[in-house]
Amino acid sequence: MQTPITSNLVVLTGGPGTGKTTLINHLDDRGFDTSPEVARAIIEEQLERGGTALPWEDNDAYAGLMFRRSIRAWQEDIQNHPRTVFCDRGLPDTLAHRRLSGLPENPDLIRAINTYRYHRVAFVLPPWSEIYKNDAARTQSFSEAVRTYVVLCRTYHECGYELVEIRKGPVEQRAAQILARLKL
Repeated sequence: MQTPITSNLVVLTGGPGTGKTTLINHLDDRGFDTSPEVARAIIEEQLERGGTALPWEDNDAYAGLMFRRSIRAWQEDIQNHPRTVFCDRGLPDTLAHRRLSGLPENPDLIRAINTYRYHRVAFVLPPWSEIYKNDAARTQSFSEAVRTYVVLCRTYHECGYELVEIRKGPVEQRAAQILARLKL
């Protein structure tokens, strides 16, 4: 049984390279509370110290770190932010990652998704080839980014969230779409 959906944690999700972090940073610059993406931080930390908990090396360990850090981020966001918090991804992203990677379902992750709830509306940014770029932490091809988007949408729906797709455009327009939908 799901606990009530926490109204102040709002997820922005989507495949890699869709402008999520740029949008989160823009909202932060406008004075909103934000929570950074844990997956990218894990990759950057692992690369920096020569670790192996990386999607292309020890994907199960990487997914485990995503799971634990996503719960910790949720707990810290709830405890430290009474206002709306825009989250760069959420726990269902970890489930989508496991599915995309062919890793087995994790019952603890499913329980956590049902326990640590976000605002009922999650915002998804669609694939956008014109802005897609690879870097040290983003190694997927654009076609993999499209596949990720499809699996993320299906996963968020299965987890009980209403997805609102944010139209492509300047970051100010994308932020305005979200703020209008949330009446902020």
